[in-house]
Amino acid sequence: MKIFRIRSVGLACTLILYVDNGDIIVQSPEIATNCVMLRHVYGIVFDLFTRSGLVLEHDKTELFHFMRARTGFDQSLDLGYVPYMGNNPLKPKMFWRYLGFYFDRKLTFKEHICYYTTKALTTVMAMRMLGNSTRGLSLRNKRILYRACVVPIATYGHRLWYYEGAKVKGALKSLKSMQRKAALWITGAFCTSPTGGVESLAGLPPISRQDGHPEPRRLVLDVSGSTEERMRCHYRDQSQTGPTH
Repeated sequence: MKIFRIRSVGLACTLILYVDNGDIIVQSPEIATNCVMLRHVYGIVFDLFTRSGLVLEHDKTELFHFMRARTGFDQSLDLGYVPYMGNNPLKPKMFWRYLGFYFDRKLTFKEHICYYTTKALTTVMAMRMLGNSTRGLSLRNKRILYRACVVPIATYGHRLWYYEGAKVKGALKSLKSMQRKAALWITGAFCTSPTGGVESLAGLPPISRQDGHPEPRRLVLDVSGSTEERMRCHYRDQSQTGPTH
């Protein structure tokens, strides 16, 4: 790294290495300038790797532009090495996946939210084979399974997009829909049941509070007790009072 810093003096670039992956980050007012610096810095890195006896796989190289402009974000890069040179330049990607996080050029993280919400929803749908309202897992075990296996998927990387002042209404709507299906599966309630009611019966706090952020105007019941016991008491009280005419 010290040799790289010496050879890259005067260039607004940063080199990040993680195990067998590396990132070259450059910034300037123009995309064309960025491409020129990227090619130059890539040549420096390739030379350092070669002298150290390491192999740099050019075909695994990816290019991504962070910018808010509506044009210019698709500019390709002549890397100077096969296969990305001449008539076959390196084309930028629409989304960049790094350590499980999905970045878009405007840093809205819509692709990240969509990916993990869909993954959590498919997990909930697959859990239906483990039990229903008459057989299979108990209500308590269903809740534990959801909290342990689905919530970490749905909220993975939420600190990137869920913060004070962020516009996340659409993202929270998708997550609430996912948790509603989980609450219906846990309680065995009808599909027309209100969301807040089935969440309370299932012992699930609102999805916007899964990471500790408060949500105003919502009452969250104490979930320290047994879910089955609360539901059993509820139905027992109803049977004792009898039908209403």
